[in-house]
Amino acid sequence: MWLFFRDNVYFELIKKINMKKIVMLFMALICVSKTFSQKIDENKNFIYKTNGEVIYGRNIDYKTPLFKKKYLLIDDVKIFSKEVKFYKSERGFFGSLENIRSGFAQRIMKGKINYFEQVTMSNSTAMPMNGGFGMTMSTPTTSISNFYNMGYEPLKSANYENLIVDLKSNVKSVLYLEKYHNAKKKRTLGYVLGGIAMAAGILTSTKKTGETNRSFNPNTGRIEDTAATEIKPVNLVIGLAGFGTIIANYLSSRKKRDYIRRAIETYNE
Repeated sequence: MWLFFRDNVYFELIKKINMKKIVMLFMALICVSKTFSQKIDENKNFIYKTNGEVIYGRNIDYKTPLFKKKYLLIDDVKIFSKEVKFYKSERGFFGSLENIRSGFAQRIMKGKINYFEQVTMSNSTAMPMNGGFGMTMSTPTTSISNFYNMGYEPLKSANYENLIVDLKSNVKSVLYLEKYHNAKKKRTLGYVLGGIAMAAGILTSTKKTGETNRSFNPNTGRIEDTAATEIKPVNLVIGLAGFGTIIANYLSSRKKRDYIRRAIETYNE
């Protein structure tokens, strides 16, 4: 009798354990099916929020009002940019840079590694005209920053330190990254040497002759004596050569970005 009772208890216990496993398996299947059912359809315009919610719509506009929070409008519904992880509009696919800087970067390559680009327009330091009075001049400049991610993970800066870890399984990609790294070191050295040559050359391009020139100073309204100087052509050439080195380094930045792009393209092949 005791053995029968004991066997029944064991049998009931085994049934409960099996039922528990079945319930857990069933719940896991529901979660998996729910995940697949929420797969993002990139053929449509959408906003993928930081809480995992995906909202589809027809029209999506990114608004950057002055002195106010940036936001997106999806069919007239306002969503602050801090709540958005990714979005796709008629202009393309964009990823948030909230963890790096402000704004969004546009995806320009899709694959195992997605490649993003952010173009920033700015003005260089204004230069006064007419002796410092009246109008000023400024030169518009364009800077390009690149980022990357996998799937829908947060974006990372597309630099050597990050990519050498994520692309290490591909030998060819690593070779491109090493070329980029070496070119970057040369560029830094070029900036330093060019800056020193430019400063030294320009600052020493003139010397005082020991004589004076007498002329009318319109700022004081008086005739004044000023030290006479002469130009030292060799020093001036050195200064201009340093300036040329800086410009050449700046123009070569596109080639170094190509190494990064080739590393990612090779990884995606």
